[in-house]
Amino acid sequence: MNDKSIFKFHHIGLACKNIEKEILAHEKLDYIKETDVFVDSNQKIKGIFMVNGAFRVELLEATNSESPINNYLKKGIRMYHQCFTTPNIQQAIDYLQNQGAMLVVEPINAVAFNNRKIAFLYLRTRMLIELIEE
Repeated sequence: MNDKSIFKFHHIGLACKNIEKEILAHEKLDYIKETDVFVDSNQKIKGIFMVNGAFRVELLEATNSESPINNYLKKGIRMYHQCFTTPNIQQAIDYLQNQGAMLVVEPINAVAFNNRKIAFLYLRTRMLIELIEE
């Protein structure tokens, strides 16, 4: 497999305590809303995508105390994942696992991506990677 052809950068995920305040702060930096605010009950988050030129961020707020966003905020971590699209999510997962990555969220449907499959893996460097099937 040619690993340079299966991953296309999509966004950086930012954990937020208050998504409305974060939207205003990003608008002051000339980000514009790419989507409306969405809620994904499977992931226990609400979020929005904003863009500034070619750079995209996903602002994410916990919808309840069980949301994984809370763990990052408690540790003071705001920028917590990189996301890539891939033509075949299982092939990309297999490739990353063969490189030592650990699958932490099995493929699930995601509201933000019209119910396309997403998955999360930790690289050996402890960087969290989100994959979206194209």
